[in-house]
Amino acid sequence: MEELKRDFSAAAETESGGAQASSLSPSGRKKKKFKWDVNYYGILFVIPFFVVYAIFSAYPMVYSIFLSLTDYAGYNRDINVIGFENFTYLLDQPRFWQAFLNTVLMFLMTFAPQLCFGLLFAAMFTSKTYKMKLKGMFKGVYYLPNIITATSVAVMFYTLFQQSSGGMWRVLIQLGIIEDGYNLYLHEWPSRILVAFISFWQWFGSTMVTLSAGILGINPAVYEAAELDGANQRDVFFRITLPIIRPIVVYCVDTSTIGGLQGFDIAYLFLGGGPSLSGGRYATETIAVYIYKMAFDTGGEMKYNVASAASVYLFIVCMVVSVLLFRLTNVNEEKQAKRAEKRIWGGERA
Repeated sequence: MEELKRDFSAAAETESGGAQASSLSPSGRKKKKFKWDVNYYGILFVIPFFVVYAIFSAYPMVYSIFLSLTDYAGYNRDINVIGFENFTYLLDQPRFWQAFLNTVLMFLMTFAPQLCFGLLFAAMFTSKTYKMKLKGMFKGVYYLPNIITATSVAVMFYTLFQQSSGGMWRVLIQLGIIEDGYNLYLHEWPSRILVAFISFWQWFGSTMVTLSAGILGINPAVYEAAELDGANQRDVFFRITLPIIRPIVVYCVDTSTIGGLQGFDIAYLFLGGGPSLSGGRYATETIAVYIYKMAFDTGGEMKYNVASAASVYLFIVCMVVSVLLFRLTNVNEEKQAKRAEKRIWGGERA
């Protein structure tokens, strides 16, 4: 019996030793099965985005920066690197500075009323006390221009304000705002105002819907507590609604600013950047329109190097404005708490 036990234990030790030996590598170390602690499906779904971004965004951006440092123009394939000559050339061009001024002016004329009216109508459509009928219909009507193509919008407004035959042109004549025979498209400021108004009309609904969604996301208990404390609608909007939807407002400000600085479609499709001014300048030509005309316009300029340098300038301006907006709109919560504490206690608490 003792001999059987010894034989059984010896066999077990032999099997365990063989299994252990089989799991060891030739160098005597135990093999470890390599595992990636990642989600393969997540990587698979993200790869198409990076591929598309690399082809249609990253590569053109890098190539534009390269072209801005060369003399590439026309059909010349013999490209030479000339450094920063294109950038210094643009700084001496009145047309480039006029395009930059037009961009800023038309952006301000578009953005300020867009944000103000967006907040106003968003407050009206989401108010608990102001009962407005057909809210859904009005929201759809205001948002409708946002889904219409820029080409259709430009053609429609060009027809409405066209001299002699435009319906809105005749209304302006009847109201005595302009004189008979006055062509709005040949004057500097009327053309800018029309381009700014078209952009406002097209994008106002998007801002309103975004702000409305932010207001509807506020907990109703906050408004109920304000009503119990006797707060009126003005105090509720400025002291409760606006501070809570502040991140949404900041988002609208940032996206509208970047979009306004890159404005192209309406300015180009409505009047092609015109009317022309003295010194080869144009009244409604934005930076984006200037870049397009320098590179691809049928006028035959085809100065790809100058257009690339202008696009680099536009990129730098957008980047600087984005950083400034982020710094100006970013609020330190700790500092806010200290300020609120000072207002409540009249100074630092002991």
